[in-house]
Amino acid sequence: MKVNLLAFALCCILSHVQADDTRYERFYLRERALPQGGNGGSSGICVAGSLSEECGAKKNESCGLCSAYSLECGVNSECVEASTCTNSICGGDIANTREPLHCTPSGLSLSILKNFEYADVGVTDSLVKLLGPSDPGMAASLVITVPHGGSLKPDYIGDRTENDPTYCPSGGCRVSADSYTKQIAEQIASKFIQNYCKVPYLIINELHRSKMDANREIGEAAFGNAIAESAWTKFHEYINEAQSSIQTEFGTVTNTASIEGVRGLVFDVHGYAGTDWHNDGSDFIQWGYRLSKDSLDQSAENNCPIDITSSSTRGSFTHARQMPGESLECLVRGPKSLGQRFNEQLPLSLASSETCGRGLPSLDYQDPKAVASDPTYCADNDGVCSYYSGGYDVKVHERMDWDNDPTFSGIHMNTVQAELPRCIRFATDETRNAVHEEFGDKLSIALCSFMTDLFGSDIC
Repeated sequence: MKVNLLAFALCCILSHVQADDTRYERFYLRERALPQGGNGGSSGICVAGSLSEECGAKKNESCGLCSAYSLECGVNSECVEASTCTNSICGGDIANTREPLHCTPSGLSLSILKNFEYADVGVTDSLVKLLGPSDPGMAASLVITVPHGGSLKPDYIGDRTENDPTYCPSGGCRVSADSYTKQIAEQIASKFIQNYCKVPYLIINELHRSKMDANREIGEAAFGNAIAESAWTKFHEYINEAQSSIQTEFGTVTNTASIEGVRGLVFDVHGYAGTDWHNDGSDFIQWGYRLSKDSLDQSAENNCPIDITSSSTRGSFTHARQMPGESLECLVRGPKSLGQRFNEQLPLSLASSETCGRGLPSLDYQDPKAVASDPTYCADNDGVCSYYSGGYDVKVHERMDWDNDPTFSGIHMNTVQAELPRCIRFATDETRNAVHEEFGDKLSIALCSFMTDLFGSDIC
């Protein structure tokens, strides 16, 4: 019989622990994968594969969901922290921080480089924008994309509906916007300029998702509307133009598998409601690399490192994963991962929450499937909450020849999707602007540090 995780947590709390200490230990459990009550217990809690014969005999009765926290039963039946595959492989990695340069970004700003408009009698609407440096020599090697942050709902484009039989897949179409992702992306770009005196590229879809979904194939994205199709095409052409500018400015590097890749990163900004999670929505930033939660499941046999279980053409880091000294396992959830880097940079405005802004996956939260199956976090009736692994944008723009290359060969550029939780996007009416500004600041540091470790300090 599986033990309910809440019961497990309670059984490990020492009876003399005071209220403040209890809260601290709960926080510590989630952050560092240790049992409440410190370093022991006589409950015999264990997971499959532990070293103890006694523990192995008990596991069918007492394991429950302990694997979500990477726990093993020690030789004396005490709870101990397991040595996970990720810890073993990536434990020696050092994540260098590219500190802000405290430069003076005089005259540097985001300029509108291209603007796709709809114009008719009495109407001129901006549908898609490409922003970036007026001088390519002042560019950062970063492309920020916002497919679902627009608010424009023009009458000349018909509405997309959730269950259209022609265009929607079996799971239905999404038509709600990712609120505040445009504002947050603008803050990231602005802080990047302030911190490093280099200007990233920013592509914004100004249309509401009920009119055009830039993160889907063109049929589902535009429902056959010619104007929406043109806007969709421009959105992706602008991404590719920004990538090409970065390729021209920063060049490419060939990895150990002879894959040529642009020295830069595409960062796709999204938001999710997470209503199947507790707290009115999950607090985690879900980092998407085109790897499903089953692919990242550490409890599955022979599923770690993901470099072995994932083919060389799978995921959004096909190039970065085989750079000298790198591995997909560590890039996705090791100390140098984007999720962990932001964990370490966590803004003070989010520090009062146990999970708001924490990365999934990251070194602290390595296994999205285990966390999404944990009733401490997941409130879904089926017991498994949603994890967003990356969509159309990060898939097609991981290759430079995005629209003419059905074999997906040629030059690559690393891509990543970030699903931002409501606690960051909405915050409160009083704190929203401050949270967005601080979030943009800290994430700009995490992004620049990640790229610098991969490609060198001239990147940003």
